Amino acid sequence: MRGCLKERKGAKARNEQQRAKELNKRGKAHRVNMILLDKEASAKIFQAPSDLFQNRRNGVDLHGLYVSEALSYFDTSVQGARDREESSLCVIVGKGKHCDDNTPKIKPAILAHGKRLGLSIEVDPRNDGRLIVSIK
Repeated sequence: MRGCLKERKGAKARNEQQRAKELNKRGKAHRVNMILLDKEASAKIFQAPSDLFQNRRNGVDLHGLYVSEALSYFDTSVQGARDREESSLCVIVGKGKHCDDNTPKIKPAILAHGKRLGLSIEVDPRNDGRLIVSIK
């Protein structure tokens, strides 16, 4: 995708309009494919059963996802817990060990998002990569 878009700039600079148009079209097709593959990958990551949650319905494992994907699955999980009239939801967000700078990305995003939704969220005292959400 980036290669097509970079080459397109060169074609435009050389005033090769037809080539630039073709490269732009290919770049956009690559982007659509990338988005589709990202969605498929996140669904597979999310559906992979975590050992912790194989026998529990009130838990969700979000680590390994992009933040935007984690927020979407979090919303779905909270709604599911409400529908099942659960009192809490255990959310694995990870500790950030796999991030570039070892700084958690999902955890602060879920905490902020939960606050906006009016949810009470506490960090599990036994595992700071896990959050406990109180469902009201």
